[in-house]
Amino acid sequence: MKVLILEGSPRIKGNSSILCDEFERGAIESGCDVEKIHITRKKIGGCLGCDACQRNGGNCIQKDDMTEIKDKMIDADAIVLASPIYFYSMSSQLKALIDRTYAFYTKLESKTFYFIITCAAPDESYTKTMLDALHGFTCCVPNSIEGGTVIGTNSSNAGDVKQSKAMLEAYNMGKNIVNH
Repeated sequence: MKVLILEGSPRIKGNSSILCDEFERGAIESGCDVEKIHITRKKIGGCLGCDACQRNGGNCIQKDDMTEIKDKMIDADAIVLASPIYFYSMSSQLKALIDRTYAFYTKLESKTFYFIITCAAPDESYTKTMLDALHGFTCCVPNSIEGGTVIGTNSSNAGDVKQSKAMLEAYNMGKNIVNH
């Protein structure tokens, strides 16, 4: 099984990245082929809303790193979308990536999506608006499956999540990926 982790935190060693590493560890132990991309280190322009992609077979007119990521998303069996919460939603980098899938989201049909969210807030109630945004994306992808969500709360400073139950949850979600 091919798993693509799209890590959307600007902090390379931040809490979202730490949870992605745990997910990756579990998935590799289950025999999956895993690739993690730090999308904040990639050049991904926002969607221009020009609809050129809809007229030319799903190819965006922008020449940036999204071309490479598009192919990896289409090739993957499962996709992890990970981000800290910024003002009740995902990082702008992850949002730009999701918006750019407009060119090819139908080619993501029947893929399984996993969500990893971190936040400084004390409980999961603060994650509702971000979860709504992620669900809004996957409900547009034909026959997509949501495989699970891990939320690391009380995670303001890099490394805070290491003390949370989210560490084991992320590992187990990756470990059990082949069962979905």
